[in-house]
Amino acid sequence: MFKRLKKIIPFSYYPYKAFMHKHKCIFVHIPKNAGSSVLTLFYDQGGRKHAKWYEFYESNDYFFRRYHKFAIVREPLARLYSAYRYCLKGGNQQSDDLALREIILANSNGFSDFIEFVLDADFLMLQLLFQPQYLYLYDRQLICKIDTVLRYETLHKDWQALAASQGYPMELPKVNAAAVESPVPKISPRALAKVYSLYRLDYQLLAYPQKSECSCDSLEQPGA
Repeated sequence: MFKRLKKIIPFSYYPYKAFMHKHKCIFVHIPKNAGSSVLTLFYDQGGRKHAKWYEFYESNDYFFRRYHKFAIVREPLARLYSAYRYCLKGGNQQSDDLALREIILANSNGFSDFIEFVLDADFLMLQLLFQPQYLYLYDRQLICKIDTVLRYETLHKDWQALAASQGYPMELPKVNAAAVESPVPKISPRALAKVYSLYRLDYQLLAYPQKSECSCDSLEQPGA
C-alpha cells in the first residue's frame, strides 16, 4: 500500500524536484545547455541534477507518463567547447573537476589538441559533461522519450512557445551568460572529423548540420 501511495503522492525524491510537481513538468537538464536559467526561473534551490530520462521513469513512471517532459539541446561542437572552457576553469572546484583540469592541461595545448589527444570514447563514458546529448533523451531503440525539445540557438522563441502552451513563466532569465561570449575557435580537420564521429548520433538525431570546416560565427547564436 505504501509503495503504491508513494507513486502517486508528489514527494520530491531523486530525480524529481519540487517545481516539477508544482508545474507538472519534467526538465531533463543536459549539462552546458542553459539549464541553470530554467532552474532559476522555477526558483529551484536543489542544485543541478543531470538525470537522464530513464532515471525519472525508473524512479516514478506514474509521474513520468503524466508530466510534460522537456529538454534543451545545443549544437554539439559549441556545447563541447563550453564544457571544455568550464573544465579549464576547474569546474565547480571539487577534486574530480580539478583533477580533470590537470589531465586536460597536461595532454593538450588548446581546444583542437584537446579533441585530438584527450577526447575519446572512454573519456565520454567517464566524464558526464561530455556525454552525448541523445543519451538523455532517447531509449535504446533511438525513440525520443521527451515531449518538447528546445534548441539553445533559438531558446528565447522556443521557451516562449513552451511557456505559453504549459502555463510556465514567460521570460527565461540569462544565467552564466558570460560562458557563451567566446566563439568556438577554429580546429583542425582531423579534430572536426573526430567530433563528428564521437557525436554522430547527436548530429543525426538532433538534426544539426555537419560542416566541412568549423564556422565559428554560426555555432554560437544563443537565444537566452
